[in-house]
Amino acid sequence: MENVQQIKVTLIGDTQVGKTCIQTRYIYEKFDNTTISTTGGQFRKKFVFVNQKQVQINIWDTAGQERFRALSELYYRSASAIILVYDVTRMETFSNLKYWIGELRAKGDKNAVIVMVGNKIDAAERVVSKAQAAQFAAEEKVFYKEASALSGEGVTELFHFIVEQLQTSQITEKNEELIEKSKSWCC
Repeated sequence: MENVQQIKVTLIGDTQVGKTCIQTRYIYEKFDNTTISTTGGQFRKKFVFVNQKQVQINIWDTAGQERFRALSELYYRSASAIILVYDVTRMETFSNLKYWIGELRAKGDKNAVIVMVGNKIDAAERVVSKAQAAQFAAEEKVFYKEASALSGEGVTELFHFIVEQLQTSQITEKNEELIEKSKSWCC
């Protein structure tokens, strides 16, 4: 698979926030309301073209139950990007983002792109406002997006945003390397 950029994306967050449904919606372009809680981790991949480049997105869906949290580290430790999911209809899942961000900062890749995602925006009983979530994301210095695995709103855009962020950071890193090399050549 020459010239195929590979990225590892890991979905983390509390149980039943819709991580598996987001993954399923993105991979299969459908909503599956028969999903059961993930145990351990689940892997799927998808090939896409973003900015005229073929990209293989390797998506790891992790269990949100407390008894599996130690295993989650295995999946996000080497991830290029983390999708940190919470349910906009359940305040406790939003409150628990502090825990997840702490885990990522302590044990994850320092260069990983972190995107906080409010899922279930199609639901009428929303309790976490967009403004509240956006403020929290800004304070934590993570990206913020919203999505609905049920309707599909924002799901494809989420993954394409991540790929674009990673492509931009790779370009920046290459430019910084060239600048450093040119400094050593000229002086």
